[in-house]
Amino acid sequence: MNENTTVVSRCDATSCRFNSDRTCTAGQIEVSMTAQKAECLTFTPRSDAQGTQPSAQQ
Repeated sequence: MNENTTVVSRCDATSCRFNSDRTCTAGQIEVSMTAQKAECLTFTPRSDAQGTQPSAQQ
């Protein structure tokens, strides 16, 4: 891994199609920072999902 690589250790977006038992299975993710919140731009809801995308605070 290089210095710009981070591993997602836990994903609380249980309604995301890339979430498998709180583990992110996406090949890579894109995150945006707005004010003091991080937002996963890779979030894609599962077809059977009900809920919203959580955001993380710094």
